[in-house]
Amino acid sequence: MRIPFLSRPSIRQIIVGTSDEAGKKAHTLIQNVRADLPEMLMACVVEVHSGKVLASYTTSATLNPNQVSLRYAKLLRQTSDILAKRQIPGGALTDMTMMLEDQLHTLRPLRNGQWYCYLAIRFADANLAIALEVLRRHSNFE
Repeated sequence: MRIPFLSRPSIRQIIVGTSDEAGKKAHTLIQNVRADLPEMLMACVVEVHSGKVLASYTTSATLNPNQVSLRYAKLLRQTSDILAKRQIPGGALTDMTMMLEDQLHTLRPLRNGQWYCYLAIRFADANLAIALEVLRRHSNFE
């Protein structure tokens, strides 16, 4: 039996968590993002409701998509709920970005908030505008 959060991620390989249409679309999305941002540290597509990783790619064993997926799914759900209740003024949630010392981590909701795409990249490899544009361009699928 394979327990996701105890296993080490495969390095430099797109891993698809499901074999259905959702997994294929998630795989294609990560493949396209990887083509435009080959230096990225990690990318994954996650189902928000369950926190299940549909597809992932990483270049670092320290960044495991299975360990971050549930935490960010909960954050995205709570943020969407707050926006829906109008507790924070604004429109629809388009992305969330966290900047660390030398990296940026961004979440982009997909499929009307059912999924999100998570991307981690070093500032030396790309800037925020490039990362957001790549995600925007490749996340327009249905």
